[in-house]
Amino acid sequence: MGIIDKVTALLPRRSERREMQPPGQAEAAMFREDLDRWLKRVFEDPWGASGTGGLEGAPTLSVRETHDEVIVTAEVPGLERDDLDLSLSPAGLIIRGQKRTEKEEKGKDFYASESRYGSFVHTVPLPPGLDVDGATARVKNGVLTVTFPKVAARAGTHRIPITT
Repeated sequence: MGIIDKVTALLPRRSERREMQPPGQAEAAMFREDLDRWLKRVFEDPWGASGTGGLEGAPTLSVRETHDEVIVTAEVPGLERDDLDLSLSPAGLIIRGQKRTEKEEKGKDFYASESRYGSFVHTVPLPPGLDVDGATARVKNGVLTVTFPKVAARAGTHRIPITT
């Protein structure tokens, strides 16, 4: 029996906690239950997903804008071109990645096999005015770089007629 189980055994059950509270404190009870679940998850697996190498979450991203383009970079260590998928949606640039690693070792008196699997999906909102057809992407040294050229603005001003 773990420490969390011992502590929660001493606390009243959720339904009993709700009955014991004065009216109007349901939000506080719900917050407490969420906090209890979160703490239990932290104590049971403090490093998250049993140390799968960081693929359980989205990669570190950077979006920067120059005068001519918008550049999105994502750190994707260990992933190659075939491990990544890029697509565009109305929400923005969708980056999907999946890592599959299998390793076997055989020796005179032992056999070891290790498998790791992990995936992520991240959506990067993009500003308007980009030439999505002219976008380019490359992966080099564990960094994905996607470049979107900006659509050239029309020279001069454009008048908008007002109707009644």
